[in-house]
Formats: sequence, structure tokens, C-alpha cells
Amino acid sequence: MFSRRKMLGGLTVAGMLPLWHPALARPVTFRMVYFGDFAPFSQQGGDGQVRGMFVEAADTILHDRLRQGVDHQAYPWARAQAMVRGGEADGYMTVPTPDRLSYVLASARPVFTFPMCMIAAPDNPRLNDLRQVRRLEDLRPFRVGHYIGSGWADANLRPLGLDIQWAADLTGTMRLVVNGRVDALVDNAVSMRLRLTNAEFQSRLVELPNILATQPYHLCIGRSSPFADLMPQIDAVLAMRRGGGSPGPVAKAT
Repeated sequence: MFSRRKMLGGLTVAGMLPLWHPALARPVTFRMVYFGDFAPFSQQGGDGQVRGMFVEAADTILHDRLRQGVDHQAYPWARAQAMVRGGEADGYMTVPTPDRLSYVLASARPVFTFPMCMIAAPDNPRLNDLRQVRRLEDLRPFRVGHYIGSGWADANLRPLGLDIQWAADLTGTMRLVVNGRVDALVDNAVSMRLRLTNAEFQSRLVELPNILATQPYHLCIGRSSPFADLMPQIDAVLAMRRGGGSPGPVAKAT
């Protein structure tokens, strides 16, 4: 198990990193964008504010360590990515895929590393067959759901030629599983376990025991962003050793 305090504690550094921040070289505020329906990592509340572990980690790296002003905004995930691609926003935290790396710089080390789990409906007649799945390739006989904008699914599921049905967001994808329109969903285990406690999904979805992959989340900055030159300093923060141990991700959930 893990806690936010424990995870973000990995960013503790001794002393202040040297800053290169010419007064007129870049805007005052770094614009971070997030998927607004991705609890506990990033979720938009009724007050319009985005909160979650990704927001806290970005604040720790950019604001606390690099003394950089940061603005946090949530959008549908495809829209958030388009904003970074088009220069409307400066960065996001996600899995670096070949397509994303064509327009962003990714931190050398992941900020978070999470396992990917599979969920299914307990009344699915193919549940026993799903329990035998050990690799992503084993999903070929099944109908799989995912959400629009998922770079991980684009990079890892689509090339396998799977039968994929796409929903607007993660909640919508889970409803596809509940309603029997797809057999399974593979996604971040931490997010899935939280969502399975929601009254809408309790007893209607189950997590299967097999971990099919891991998912590294990196801090990414648009190549055209005026903040692109911050990446070496971000890498230095993430490489700092914690308590004399080996450098690694800020968080690793199991």
C-alpha cells in the first residue's frame, strides 16, 4: 500500500537546485493539464478545481523544488493532449508513447509506476476464460473496452488487432463492461480499485488477479513550450536519491 505523503516524500532534496529563469525568457505560469475523470490521480471537483496525486506531484516538482508558478486545469483527456500538442498548454503527466514523444519531451524517470489490472462483470459467461489471460495478446478472443485519448491503449492494445469498443471516458468504459457490451477493461489498477468501491459498480464488476502490464507515468512538456528547457532540472529532481538509496520513481504501487 502507499500514501501520498510517502510517495511525494521521494522528491525531498537537500538544498536548492540552481534555477535558470531569465525574467523575460518565458511566461510566469506553467500550464499543466489533466484528465478530469481519473481519480485518484486527477479529478475535477464541483468547484472546478482539479485535485489528485498527479497535481500534488507536479506541484512538488515544479513549484516546491523549481520555484515555478503552476496552473492546473482538467479537461477530457483527448482535449488536454491536443492542448499540449497545439501549444495551448505546457505539459501533462502520462505514459510517453511514440506519438506523444513526437511533440513532447518526457522526464527521464517516471514520476509514478503502476500495475495494470483487468476488470470484468461477474456474470460474464466467459469469466473463467478471462481468468486464464496472462498476457495482453491473450485478449484477442475477447471484446475489450477503452476510452478515447488513451495513449496506452493506442500503443499496446490497438496494434494487437483486438476488438475494441471506445467510450468517451473511463466511467463510460466501465459501463460497457457492466452492460455486457465488452468482456473486459485493462487499466491502471489503483484507479480501478478506487472506482470499484463506487455504488454504481460494487458487485457489478470484479478485478481479475492477473497483472498484465505496468504503466509508467512521466512528466511531459511540449517541445514548443517556452518551458521545455526546464526538463534537465526536472530530471535532476527525479534523480535525487532518497535516504541514500537508488534513484527511482516518486511512487510505485503494487
